[in-house]
Amino acid sequence: MFNYPKMICKLITTTINIVKVFSLFIPISFIIYSCAASEELSFQRGMESMEDERYLTAITYFDEAIVQSPANPELYFQRGNAKLMLEDYNSAIDDYSRAIVLDSSAAKYFINRGLTHTSAENYKTAIQDYNEAVRLDSTDAQIYFNLAYAYEMLNEYDTALSDYSMAINFDSSNSKYFVNRGNLHSFLGNSNEAISDFSKAIELDPDDKIAYQGRGDEYTIIGKFKNAIQDFSKAIEFELEDMNVYYSRAEAKLGMGEYLSAAVDYTIIISMDSTDATAFYNRGICYANLDLKNSACSDFVKAGELGLFEAYEIISEYCEAENEKGKKKK
Repeated sequence: MFNYPKMICKLITTTINIVKVFSLFIPISFIIYSCAASEELSFQRGMESMEDERYLTAITYFDEAIVQSPANPELYFQRGNAKLMLEDYNSAIDDYSRAIVLDSSAAKYFINRGLTHTSAENYKTAIQDYNEAVRLDSTDAQIYFNLAYAYEMLNEYDTALSDYSMAINFDSSNSKYFVNRGNLHSFLGNSNEAISDFSKAIELDPDDKIAYQGRGDEYTIIGKFKNAIQDFSKAIEFELEDMNVYYSRAEAKLGMGEYLSAAVDYTIIISMDSTDATAFYNRGICYANLDLKNSACSDFVKAGELGLFEAYEIISEYCEAENEKGKKKK
């Protein structure tokens, strides 16, 4: 239930004074009730529409509520949320700004306006909003997380790491905070720190595919291929058709010299995309290491036909050379 704005109350009072002249008291209660109920009903329907992802409909209901209560900041805030979901960033920012003008003490208004600026890639402006939100609520982990992401997009990595750590300090139960900090550590070449963060994320959420994949990448980098294969296999369980993870697992298998098993992964990739020249080329390398020359050359030819012209050099050096050796023996 909202506190209805004074402007509406004055309008109703005026109506009461006029109606009193005619001694019609019963309709007065009806007028007051129907006005308030109309706004609340429109707001409720707007929120229900948001839950159903019917954002245009939600905006229509919030419009109706705003007509009844134009000084209620929550209505502009919710309408801004609907516009944000529709990626109407400029209009959403306008609504959040109106909410802030009416109530500059609500951190969530600054947070969501910052999120909208982030979505529009206005990272410096987003940071200004997030900093204002921190001033209003300095213990909200989500604000620091949002700040970290914005700084990361501006390539201010040290500040980003610091803010991710602040987010974790205030909420160490959110696996996504560890995943994002782990990804940044990975980007900066801090494999051990990244592995630690991904491991913590997995501890908090054993179903976090991104954490398994990220940790697997780091294990591959430091040469722990067996651990990497285990992580990639786990990630595949959550998404069977993610070709990138099959590529990563195949690379780890190659690091262990498991050429046949790696070839199986490339075969799976080819079954999902028969135009993937790299998969044919890499499978050819696996077959070559297994002395399956006919299969290897067939894959190199296919890779070349699909546009990977480096394959023709291998064909010349490996396949044609083998043919020449065969002719000489005869």
